[in-house]
Amino acid sequence: MPYKYIVNSIYVGKNMEVNNNNQNPLAKHFRQPAIYIKLPSEGAYYDESVITVPENGELPVYPMTALDEISYRTADALFNGAAVANVIKSCVPAFKDPWQISTADLDTLLISIRMASYGHEMEFTSTCPKCEEISDFGIDLRTILESVKVPDYSTPVTNGDISIHFKPLSYKEQNDNNIAQFQDQKMLEALPASDLPEEEKLAKIQEAFTNISLLTLNAIADSIAMIKAGDDIVVDKGHIKEYLQNCDNKHFDKIRKKIEHIKEASEIKPLNITCDKCQHAYQTPFTLNVANFFASGS
Repeated sequence: MPYKYIVNSIYVGKNMEVNNNNQNPLAKHFRQPAIYIKLPSEGAYYDESVITVPENGELPVYPMTALDEISYRTADALFNGAAVANVIKSCVPAFKDPWQISTADLDTLLISIRMASYGHEMEFTSTCPKCEEISDFGIDLRTILESVKVPDYSTPVTNGDISIHFKPLSYKEQNDNNIAQFQDQKMLEALPASDLPEEEKLAKIQEAFTNISLLTLNAIADSIAMIKAGDDIVVDKGHIKEYLQNCDNKHFDKIRKKIEHIKEASEIKPLNITCDKCQHAYQTPFTLNVANFFASGS
């Protein structure tokens, strides 16, 4: 009876002929792209060190592997953002450096990876604000994906001969800022119950609020692509932060409101829900919390 077995990638048949070909015969059974997507930004914020875009502009998206699922279930990896970066690099290999993905594309990538892994149907649980009935709904992620839009980054904020031009944050910039804010918020929550002397508590509270203000300033600076001042074009982040710290309050407020408007325009619109029990119609936010967004295919 003919037979063939594999030892260390060497094939041995009945006639003892050895094949030293290192190609894995199981390669054709590896995962294949499940869907193809176009980035909402159309790659406008990347160079070749970040992504390799196919000629047709469509990126293949692969289903998650078992190792990917383990990654996003690791608390530390979720907290420091490594879980998201690793999963994107595994499932959308066109990205060489997932940390540099712009926030304009991030939601599209996460939704696409879930669709590639579990299909376009997703169960969603919501509580009616009127009767407090908890209900499960099926949503079509393709509809959510189609609703993702890139806000307008092209319109500058002007102040005399100065014009402020904007860009989306990178995933790393967003993640670093979120971690720092979270740590300061946790410290503020813990201080009232601590055994520290009252003076030291007040000093640490003041320090935390100062840090939060600086983080807000840093996030605004990260959102600025450049500042044109007459014939000068400034892209140095240190110079931009120094300008934000020293410009008049009215101009700073215009910049802050513009960034808030951009953020609101980029958010996924709330879901329209009608309660099965009391027929109350309401809206509920659709959030991409990675800890549970990839938790199951149900």
